[in-house]
Amino acid sequence: MAMTRADRRRAATTAALVTGAVLSWPTAAYAADVTTTPTQARQGDAVRLEFVVPEERPGSHTEKIEIQLPAETPIAEVYPMSVTGWAPRLASRTLDEPVSGMHSTGVSTVTTSVTWIRVEGATPGPARLSLSMGPLPRTDRLTFPVVQTYADGTVVRWTGPSGAHPAPRLTLLPAAPGVAGGAAGHAAHGGASADTGAARGGTGANGSSGAGGAGFGGVEGAAGAAGGGTGGNADALLAAGLLAGLGGGAAIGWLASRWRRRSSDGGRAAGPALTLAQSGPVTSD
Repeated sequence: MAMTRADRRRAATTAALVTGAVLSWPTAAYAADVTTTPTQARQGDAVRLEFVVPEERPGSHTEKIEIQLPAETPIAEVYPMSVTGWAPRLASRTLDEPVSGMHSTGVSTVTTSVTWIRVEGATPGPARLSLSMGPLPRTDRLTFPVVQTYADGTVVRWTGPSGAHPAPRLTLLPAAPGVAGGAAGHAAHGGASADTGAARGGTGANGSSGAGGAGFGGVEGAAGAAGGGTGGNADALLAAGLLAGLGGGAAIGWLASRWRRRSSDGGRAAGPALTLAQSGPVTSD
């Protein structure tokens, strides 16, 4: 039986309603996951890891994001990068056995989580939060559970291996040939935990909170200001920091030399003028 024009109109309306219902179904709101960039790195290296946390509740915004660090394979050094509109707060614990760090062979206090608090200046939409960390342990994969809290009190836990709210993961490749170190002694770690409220530095005491940023390479905060890289060996970063320091010192020395030369030239030019000013008219008896 042929369809009339009215039948075709009803069929089109029904199709449109079904499509709208599918698109507005609650599970569609969780289509976006928490992601990390990069998605893989090498064991023993340092990496700057950016977490992108979606904001999916209409009429509300994210107030707090807690990023948890792996407990079984602790990372010796973790530094939050400076992000406008977000203030980091770190929690730490003391290990029974120290692990190797980027700046020390024995780090006994490690970060367990970084909680970012929304402050003035945060932009709407997904939160982009960065952590620099290393050396990466000798394991195949790192999982970072994320707990997201909205202003209306809703808590979303990105902690599962799969499903609607999977935890972000970082795949670790074997260490590059010739790279020594890595995070040794990762078995049977325990000890007391503490909420430091600030990032750890060098061997377990970090330099900043709120501004949240310290990079590898001996120049604290450099990665937060400059954006850093996505990985690489700490030796290369240290060399870059030293070159930057030497370059800055040379520039200051050059400016000081120019200033002294101008001052010296100015003194010589003033000599004859002063002499002429002191010489009076010649008088005769």
